[in-house]
Amino acid sequence: MNAISEEASKPEHSNERVMNRWSVVLGALLIQLALGAVYAFSIFTSPLSEALDSDPKSFAILGIFSAAIAIFALTMIFAGRLQDRKGPRIVATAGGLAYSAGYITAAFSTESLPMMYLSYGVLGGIGLGLGYVCPLAAAVKWFPDKRGFVTGIAVAGFGAGAFLFTQVGNWIIDSSSNGLSDAFLYLGLIFLLMVVGGAQLLRNPPEGWMPRGYVPPDAAAKTNHEFGWREMMRTKQFPMLFMMFLLSATAGLMMIANVRNLAQYLDPSGSALVVAQFQTIAGIIALFNGAGRIVWGKVSDSLGRANTLRIMFLLQALLLLAAAWFFAARPSGEIIQFIGLTSLAAAVGFTFGGNFSLFPSTTAEYFGTRNIGINYGLVFTGYGAAGVVGGLIPGFMATTESGFIWVFVAVGMASLAAFGIALAMRRPAGR
Repeated sequence: MNAISEEASKPEHSNERVMNRWSVVLGALLIQLALGAVYAFSIFTSPLSEALDSDPKSFAILGIFSAAIAIFALTMIFAGRLQDRKGPRIVATAGGLAYSAGYITAAFSTESLPMMYLSYGVLGGIGLGLGYVCPLAAAVKWFPDKRGFVTGIAVAGFGAGAFLFTQVGNWIIDSSSNGLSDAFLYLGLIFLLMVVGGAQLLRNPPEGWMPRGYVPPDAAAKTNHEFGWREMMRTKQFPMLFMMFLLSATAGLMMIANVRNLAQYLDPSGSALVVAQFQTIAGIIALFNGAGRIVWGKVSDSLGRANTLRIMFLLQALLLLAAAWFFAARPSGEIIQFIGLTSLAAAVGFTFGGNFSLFPSTTAEYFGTRNIGINYGLVFTGYGAAGVVGGLIPGFMATTESGFIWVFVAVGMASLAAFGIALAMRRPAGR
């Protein structure tokens, strides 16, 4: 258990230590794959609506997912500071226990809406917040020479987890006698093993540790001001980042939580191929979500963060307005419906994924890395707010025949607003 710390503290850097630091990436992947299952929530909406006798498009159902995302974002503010004091292993282990407990408790709460909010929404959201920040912080410290690459792998795992557990969860629901309850129970047990097991691989390197041959580019950094969280919140850049995160993430979260509802909107009879294959569409969204985290981060290394944000927001707005046109046209062919919804959903998922590589790196560039944990945690609350708004918009607007058309118009205009903010954004003084 102490092999990493003992090896890392030696003056020479052996091949064994290089392999040891990659074990931190393995732990990060295990944790992020499990936590990313929160994006598979759409497989639960219809079974839950039947158990609770509620419309699957209502905020009563979609609000469960929104609550988990909001609690996730709020918990991250405190989790970053806590893991700095206690270390990533302890905090990630606590996150795994809370996250799995949320699913296991939900297995016995499928006929009680308040208990679903408390189990999946609150307890699961706390587990997400505690577990999410730890593998990222540990991996960044072990890989100053491959920071973007390793962070991209970790956050892509979060996106890919939805694809994996959409298939697993849907299979359990279809094949088990207790369906929904068994899906929550078995997934909770799987996540207990993955997150708690992955947490045992997380360690921080010794103070000042660097890989052999790596020379940190710290000369320029000494001229840059490091912002504390209070100072950051007084800048005009903080509310701009918050609003862009909120506006952009709302579109992706709305799409993730409503795949089945969108499919049924295209064909209310429920007989079309697009409805039968909704879980496949949800999985494809997850894959493109994961790919977007790597690709947009890589693009920003060449074009700069602000320019990349502008391109991403504008592309997302055009895609969402195209989706509004597609749903207004409502083509009748099953293949056209399937290809159209899959393509639009995958493209929106691709732009949505970029938020999770661009906003942390932009926060670091604008406000420094010394307090990146709490600073990004505060910026990340924009994502938590998006979880609420992403559930409210379809819950209130998609109840009429043409509802989803106006949902896409609304989130498309929100993405255009994010583009406008990005055009006006500049680095704060001192950076």
